[in-house]
Amino acid sequence: MDFEKYTEKSKQIVQSAQARALALGHQRFESVHVLYALMDDRERLASTLVRACGGDAARVADGIEQAFNAIPKVEGSGAGQLYITPETARLFEAADQLSKKAGDEFVTAERLLQAVAMGKGGQAAKILADAGVTPQKLNAAVNDMRQGRTATSANAEDQFEAL
Repeated sequence: MDFEKYTEKSKQIVQSAQARALALGHQRFESVHVLYALMDDRERLASTLVRACGGDAARVADGIEQAFNAIPKVEGSGAGQLYITPETARLFEAADQLSKKAGDEFVTAERLLQAVAMGKGGQAAKILADAGVTPQKLNAAVNDMRQGRTATSANAEDQFEAL
């Protein structure tokens, strides 16, 4: 993962996801942490995209909370250590590939969301699917929002109009 090729917003999302995992006492950095950070972002880009493709953002939030409750918490000497799961590593690789395929020079927040939705067998992908979000619908919503524009700067999301 080349973090330098992430937009400022995407970097904030990843850092927020890591901070949330640590705050909850989780030792594994999972895709559900990334989904949480995407949905919790103050600009509400992910929530807007979920609704634009017919999904239920409240159901996504409920699914995230249930997933967090199922992740083991670590206390004591193991607390504060965070390990990325293979699923999460694949998520970042998929986001990079999606960005390249779309002609983007930077990985944007919406590409992270698409990568989450595409995570076969992953908890976060299941949460999105259960809320009515498919990778295909999400791709269409992203394309509608972007109107053919690509991410050519570290602040690319600022250039895209909200839905």
